[in-house]
Amino acid sequence: MSIIDVNLPINNESIKKNAHNLQNSTNPLDLQKNFLSLLIAQIKNQDPTDPIKNSDLTSQLAQINTANGIERLNNTAIQFSNQINRNQNIQLSSLIGRHIIVPKKQIIHKKDTQTRFGIELFENATSVQIKITDKDNKILHLKKMKDIKSGIHNFLWDGKDLHNKSVKTGKYNIFVIAKNKDKNIPVRSLSEVVVNSIIISSNDSIIDLGEAGKTTPSNVLEILK
Repeated sequence: MSIIDVNLPINNESIKKNAHNLQNSTNPLDLQKNFLSLLIAQIKNQDPTDPIKNSDLTSQLAQINTANGIERLNNTAIQFSNQINRNQNIQLSSLIGRHIIVPKKQIIHKKDTQTRFGIELFENATSVQIKITDKDNKILHLKKMKDIKSGIHNFLWDGKDLHNKSVKTGKYNIFVIAKNKDKNIPVRSLSEVVVNSIIISSNDSIIDLGEAGKTTPSNVLEILK
C-alpha cells in the first residue's frame, strides 16, 4: 500500500501517483474512487498562494478509510444477522409435532384424556381461582389455591366436570382471578398446544397451531415433548 509522507511538500504529480497506487493496491469501492478524483481536481485547481496543507490531506484520507471500515463492519453485521436467522429457523423447524405452552384463554380437550393448562403470575398471590368453562360459561372445573409464588404453574385437568362426568372433545375457556389480599394481581392463562407447522418470515416467524390458531416464537414459554 502506498504511503503519503506528511512532511513532504505536495505536488500534483506525486498526488496522482499515490492516488493511482492506492487504487491498485487496495481495490477501493466506488466511493473511494470518487473521493480521489475529487481530491486530484482540488489539488490541480488549488491557489498557489494558499496550497492544501498536508494535515488536511491526511484528514480527508482518514475519513474515507473510516467510511470504508464502517461499510465492512455493516456487511459483517448483516452476515452475522443472517446466520442467526438461519439458525433460528432450523431450531423452529424442530418444534413441528411437539407440544408447547403458550398464553391462551382456551384449551383444546380430547375426551377421556388429561389436558395440560397453566397460569403465569407476575407477582406473588395470596389466592388464585381458576375456572374451566364451556361455550355457555358453565363451570366444568374449579381450582382454588393459596399463597402462590410468581412465575409459571402447570396443571392437569382430567376432563371431568363438577359431577365427575367426562366432557366431550372440544374447546373450553380458562378464567383466572389472582389476588394479593384485596389487590388484583396480573395473571394470564396458558394452554398446551401442538405445533402444526412453521411459517418462515423475514421479520418474526409464525408458528401454526392448527385449531389453536397461530402464535410467534416469543410466546413459547415451555417446550414439553
